[in-house]
Amino acid sequence: MKTLKKLTKRNETGILVPLVLLWLITYAANHAFFGASNMISLFRSVSISLLGAVGASFVFSCGMMDVSAGAVYGLAGMITALCMKNVGLPVVVSILLGLLSAAAIGLLNGLIINQLDIPAFIATLGTSYIARGIVNVVSKGSSVTGLPDSFNAIGDFGPFHIPWSVYIAIVVVVIAWFVFKYTIFGRSLLAAGGNAETARVCGLNIKRLRLCAFIILALLDGLAGILSTARLATAQASAGTGWEMTVIAATVIGGVSMYGGSLSIPGVVIGVTIMETLTVSMTMLKVNAYWQKIVVGAIIIFAVGIDTYRRKQLSSGKE
Repeated sequence: MKTLKKLTKRNETGILVPLVLLWLITYAANHAFFGASNMISLFRSVSISLLGAVGASFVFSCGMMDVSAGAVYGLAGMITALCMKNVGLPVVVSILLGLLSAAAIGLLNGLIINQLDIPAFIATLGTSYIARGIVNVVSKGSSVTGLPDSFNAIGDFGPFHIPWSVYIAIVVVVIAWFVFKYTIFGRSLLAAGGNAETARVCGLNIKRLRLCAFIILALLDGLAGILSTARLATAQASAGTGWEMTVIAATVIGGVSMYGGSLSIPGVVIGVTIMETLTVSMTMLKVNAYWQKIVVGAIIIFAVGIDTYRRKQLSSGKE
């Protein structure tokens, strides 16, 4: 009973219930929902978005925001594909260069925010246009196909017929959970987001923490873009468009405060699963694609509203 009481008091329980209800409602409307192929497709999508959401958790934890995730996602996938197809570089080298291009945008974000004191939203909005522009310039707006089989295999199935992206996402989630739970770096990020001035007085290098957070986010966004490119065996110039909104919504739904100072990695996993389940559910229920965008937009507003309300309650001492 004590264990049950502890579980009911956890914030994650509050968002796990809606997820279960969503699954049951979708199954009642369409019994194919719990089919093996549909579940594999769902968790493959969850694994890709989860990489971005975990990365966003690092940035949100220190009180920052990044809207360049979708563009970085597309940039890393395109650079990786072009390095293999046009330059003829080995798969491993091409992937590293794709990740390096993503890290460069993260580094640029951190430097602009730290050195020029430009708000994170404006800085990352600008770099998202830069990254998207680079993608269109190097690809001439066209898709890149004919990628090596050894690369495409990364987007295929691994042991037990589970996609490799799921295994990768699990590793990333475990590492992120450990970082925030047990490391000085994780606690420093949360301290910087909770109260930057107090953290600075205590000797924390706020600018360095923010820079690291933006680079980590960009690397995970880039990894997601590369895995998606491998799954589709194609690098598309439009890849990742709007993806950052899903990532932000899923992260906030998962209990990560946009104002910094608090997060839950298990909650992020549930939040991402909710967002991806919604997409699958609305598709299976044949909801018009335009209405789907309306639903996602409403969820973003709702999630941010809940986060703002929660923040006000905490600041007023009611929780």
